Amino acid sequence: MKLHVCWGAFATPVHEHVCASALQALRDAGHDPEVERTYSFGAIPGALQTPGRKRVHAGTGSHWVPALQLDDGTWIGGSKRIVAWAREHPAA
Repeated sequence: MKLHVCWGAFATPVHEHVCASALQALRDAGHDPEVERTYSFGAIPGALQTPGRKRVHAGTGSHWVPALQLDDGTWIGGSKRIVAWAREHPAA
């Protein structure tokens, strides 16, 4: 599995960082995803997006991250959905 994040999955002092929340939920559930930085910003027009954000868009229909790409090719977009998926699918 691969977790696509913005510039990183780091904690921020002011508010919860959605990429960090998604990564922590996956790790708490026993998963060890490959983390791919997509850089850029989701609101930038598609033609100007980075290759990583374009891959996310192809999988989820959105340039926003985090996005989780499962081994079977399924994509899950958004921190809340990734956190919910991790809780429902702990690693074996």
